[in-house]
Amino acid sequence: MKYLLILTFLISSLFAYEQADLDKFLKTKDCQECDLSGADLSKKDLNAANLSGSDLSGANLSDTNLVKANMWGVNLENANLINTNARASNLTGADIINIKCDNTTFKGTNFANATFENVKCTNLSIWSANFLETSFENTDFENAGGAYAIFRDVDLSQLNIKGAIFWNAKFTDSIVKKEDCKHLKNEEAILKNVECE
Repeated sequence: MKYLLILTFLISSLFAYEQADLDKFLKTKDCQECDLSGADLSKKDLNAANLSGSDLSGANLSDTNLVKANMWGVNLENANLINTNARASNLTGADIINIKCDNTTFKGTNFANATFENVKCTNLSIWSANFLETSFENTDFENAGGAYAIFRDVDLSQLNIKGAIFWNAKFTDSIVKKEDCKHLKNEEAILKNVECE
């Protein structure tokens, strides 16, 4: 019984945020390299917040305003971003793993050097988003709105873009599945130095 209690405590502490970090962030909207893992930040106005380098794994960010937020290098593993507006935010180098992101807006968001893994989003908006050297593994952007998005030096072989809107999106120096190349051409996307496999 004693070992079970210790194990339960250790596991729960792995997903616990630092209360001091949360209090500081809610007061100032500035908390770099903070531990906010598992924090409930749902329905908050975090416009232009600075969360660079922070741990947001397991955090609830649903229905949250993250417009123009600096989230450079954040850990979003298992985070909830359903109905979140993260337009024009900076997610450079972020770990975006197993997140919930239905009805999420990432218009104009910078995903350079970010990692997407085990992500499935419905009604996702990535219009004008920047994907420079972004990594995709088992990622589903089916029916996403991605007009004017920029993909450069990206391997899209593990990204599902079936039915996605990519009018005037730019794909450069990237690898794309053969069937997706056809879809992108039908969408009038701009392809340059793209390998259709």
